[in-house]
Amino acid sequence: MATDLKDLLAAHGGSSAFQPYVYISPQADTLTAYFKPDADYSQRLTEHVTLYRSIDSNEIVGCRIKGIAGILEDLPNFLRVDHQGATLSMLFWSFRGGLDDDARDAFKELAEAAGDMALQSA
Repeated sequence: MATDLKDLLAAHGGSSAFQPYVYISPQADTLTAYFKPDADYSQRLTEHVTLYRSIDSNEIVGCRIKGIAGILEDLPNFLRVDHQGATLSMLFWSFRGGLDDDARDAFKELAEAAGDMALQSA
């Protein structure tokens, strides 16, 4: 049975390579981003930001941000940019205040991992 299941998954697992993505869920008011396809675990940084780290390497492979609608609405007021042209790494700036050095370093690492990924809603 295990062999049959492996064969079935291999045959229907899809042939397309992983593409990094950002997904905004209006219903959940969250932004979820994945930069790499690694199996992951979560690390909660604040009540709004959760990192996804690779189980194998501990590298950041994604994140989830809660309360994204308000952040996107306010972003142009603080950075003077059109939120449709904002990049994912810009969002992490709003969470940096009042954090300890370890959390600030994690946010810096997250912004670097996000790079220039554009924000897109599904």
